[in-house]
Amino acid sequence: MKLVDRINTTIDRDLSLRNLIKVILVMGIVWLFQSTSGIWLGILSKIWNVLNPFVVGFVIAYILRGPIRNGEKHGISRKIMIPVLYILILLLVVWLISSLVPMILNRAGDFISNMINGMQWIQDRISALSKNGSSSFMDSFVNEGVDALTAIKKLLPNVSDNLPSILSTALSYLANSVIAIVASIFMCFGWEKVRDGFDKVTRRISKRVNEITFEINEEESSYIRSLLILIGLHFVEYSVLYLLVGHQDWLIMGLLTALSLIVPYIGPTIANIIGIVTAFSLPTGNVIFLVIMIVVLSNTDEYVLAPFVHSHNTHVTPLWAIFSVFAGGTLFGSVGVIIAIPVFLAIRVIILRYHSDHDKEVERMESEAVQK
Repeated sequence: MKLVDRINTTIDRDLSLRNLIKVILVMGIVWLFQSTSGIWLGILSKIWNVLNPFVVGFVIAYILRGPIRNGEKHGISRKIMIPVLYILILLLVVWLISSLVPMILNRAGDFISNMINGMQWIQDRISALSKNGSSSFMDSFVNEGVDALTAIKKLLPNVSDNLPSILSTALSYLANSVIAIVASIFMCFGWEKVRDGFDKVTRRISKRVNEITFEINEEESSYIRSLLILIGLHFVEYSVLYLLVGHQDWLIMGLLTALSLIVPYIGPTIANIIGIVTAFSLPTGNVIFLVIMIVVLSNTDEYVLAPFVHSHNTHVTPLWAIFSVFAGGTLFGSVGVIIAIPVFLAIRVIILRYHSDHDKEVERMESEAVQK
């Protein structure tokens, strides 16, 4: 009976005329937005084109504020720290463009060939082990994969030939890039003003919004800092591993495995599969050693390194990580995949804060009821 009374009380409290009017108004607003989507989507597109470099500049400044703050803690002035950071980033970009990118383009054809050979090797082994011959599903899967990789390989010479036109197209984005970099520099120097601006705006909305905003900030900054550390460690780990087993594309695999951490669990798994498939041309002992070390490193990174680097609050379980990446990719494509985990962390902060406030309100009401 208590459960029935509680349900009746909830219905009487929540299904009031005022709440029904609110629901109808929200549905009307949604319908209005949907009906006029052609107009406001065009307006939002123009607004985004204007704000895009400043948003990118804010993201750059947000990422760099951690190293800048650490430098200030060790007595390095911001006027020195910021130029040094940007010079180092510029040197890194120049190195990537001048050495790493040409090397990757030159090795890309052989890398894809190794993947094709690896897939065909797997198909041959499955056919040899199967009593009924090769599986039609496996044949179809491998053939489609080989066709896709072959098509990509055929494009590579054209990419090299059209590199000047590609660079000229990239230069068309130079204006936005310059604006974003300049904006990020000003934001780095005046980060306190940016923070105070967010503080004032969110306080005008409500105290709760202000507190949630800065809770999200702490969560995101901790996650980004930990992610960058893990990317660097994974690059060193897996580059050395692939170099030791004699993998010709050890640098590509190290870079690919490190960057795959942006898409947790799914990205590293795919990178490891690619690494193993492209290593089938190596001696059998090397391949076995590679597989064993990938299993060891994966478990060590997951259960030792990642918990040590990540704080307890920013740890994301595999199920939620996969769901977030899938949802982000479905809704927003490749950009959604990249921002999936940060968005999940922000939503989790909001939900946890809601439950915390709700529990406090229930405790307050129970305390008042006891006092009466």
